Amino acid sequence: MSISRNLVRIIKIPLRANKKDLAISIIAIIFTAALQMSIPYLLGLSIDKAFNNNIDQNLSIIPFIQIGILVFLLSFARGAFHYVHMFTGEKIGQSIAYKLRKSYFDKLQNLSFSFHDTVHTGDLITKGIIDIEGVRLFVNTGILRFFLLGIFILTGAVLVLRIDLILGLLALSFIPFIGIVSSVSRLSLRQNWIRLQAQLGILTRVMDENLSGVRLVRSFMRQKYELQKFSIASSVVRKTTFRQIFIKSTSISINSFVFLISMSLVVYFGALAVTEQTITIGELAALVAFMSILQGPVRHIGQLVNSIARASAASSRLYDVLDHSIEVKNNQKSIQFNDPVEELKIENLGFSYGKNEILKNISFFANPKHSVGIVGPPGAGKTTLSRLLPRFYNLNSGRILLNGTNIEDINLEHLRHSVNLVDQDLFLFSDTFRENVRFGKPSADQDEIKSSTLKAHIYNHIDNLPERFETLIGERGVQLSGGQRQRLSVSRTFLFHSKVVIFDDSTSAIDTQTEKEIREEMSELGENITLIVIAHRISSVMNLDEILYLDNGTILERGNHNELIKLDGRYANLYKMQINPELKVI
Repeated sequence: MSISRNLVRIIKIPLRANKKDLAISIIAIIFTAALQMSIPYLLGLSIDKAFNNNIDQNLSIIPFIQIGILVFLLSFARGAFHYVHMFTGEKIGQSIAYKLRKSYFDKLQNLSFSFHDTVHTGDLITKGIIDIEGVRLFVNTGILRFFLLGIFILTGAVLVLRIDLILGLLALSFIPFIGIVSSVSRLSLRQNWIRLQAQLGILTRVMDENLSGVRLVRSFMRQKYELQKFSIASSVVRKTTFRQIFIKSTSISINSFVFLISMSLVVYFGALAVTEQTITIGELAALVAFMSILQGPVRHIGQLVNSIARASAASSRLYDVLDHSIEVKNNQKSIQFNDPVEELKIENLGFSYGKNEILKNISFFANPKHSVGIVGPPGAGKTTLSRLLPRFYNLNSGRILLNGTNIEDINLEHLRHSVNLVDQDLFLFSDTFRENVRFGKPSADQDEIKSSTLKAHIYNHIDNLPERFETLIGERGVQLSGGQRQRLSVSRTFLFHSKVVIFDDSTSAIDTQTEKEIREEMSELGENITLIVIAHRISSVMNLDEILYLDNGTILERGNHNELIKLDGRYANLYKMQINPELKVI
């Protein structure tokens, strides 16, 4: 979609949702401009009146007092209308920003994992903050400023040309020049700002990765390297910022110089016109005052152009996300699913990341009486398989059936409540133990929370803390050991009461005995729990009903533990390496 069309979509938002405020703001702009431009006109009249009432060569001060009072009242009224214009404009902008933030965040919640796999989180955050801010500012600095500048410049032009055509043209001569210079400089600033924004994104990534991996950095004593990397990124930002300063300073200097030349010419030729009595001294004063008032709005032409350019670019980036198609979504015939899972069946499953084929012709089944373990070397496709079962991605071929129903026909909310993945990539929020445990079930009471943490063998640790469940766990659970983080994650699953539970190497940091007890707790939850365990550790799967050995995206071996040991293949070799090096298959 073109940039101009995206900008039109932004403009339509206040026209649809903020008609009343927009109308009030435009009316306030009209009164603001009218009152502002009336001041030079009245000032000129008062000066002429004072000179016309000259008695005995003594100027009367009364007209000046009168005009002073009138200018004060007009300025007060102008300030009130300007306040209304700014307030309503900002109100509209904030309203648009609120709606865009909400829509943007909602979109991010629904976009498929395939989208998030290819986009850096820092870039998405930048769009959700800086680009939305650019769109918000466009209301006051773009839409409303267009009306404001138009009224000011047109009204001022009519008034100065009425006084004297030649002097009026001289008084207006600075407008096109300053308008062009301001526009060019603002566009240059805009292009420079786009580069600066990208560089700030890189700087943010460097800082984010450093802080996220602070323990790794300290472990390998790489602080100097990280500082150098940050310094390089920071110096690029500084260079771009200096260019911003140069462009802005040059533009201001040139514009001021042109304005002063124009005013000097008006004063010189105006003084000649006064001596020749073709205009009055009051009209000359009004011309100078009109020029001073018009100088500000004319300088804002560049800001208007910049605002349009910024809003165009920002809206384009925002709508790239907002218009992005959602690959994994409910279809028109999606059904609810609240039944006990009698069987989870995978038939000829195939999946690829782009052209990279990950899984080929995968078939197996699991049910409450038939648990499945999956082992294999890194990169075999185990984690990818675990993320296909809750339908985080769409399959390239084959199908996954829940009680004979294709999961693509099941409502996603119902599917993911029935099929729960305890991922190896554990994530804990910077919140209390209580909120982390009941993340999947916010309504859980204390008894339920206690029960789930007991079953996950994390309760005793929490109970010994001074603030118990109200203790903050730190960013991503930094205050917990790897095993504690895994047990806390498992406790969420116990509380969620899913019908199919997939452990993707999510107990690797837990000792073998505790892992066994957790598995027993899982089996005791009820007869309707289907268990799938993906692990590198043989002890995690050896007691399950069926074990699959996965490599290069295909199942090379399958059977229970004893059958696979007798086969004396890859699984048996893995068992020998991990548990019993002396094993001899008979």
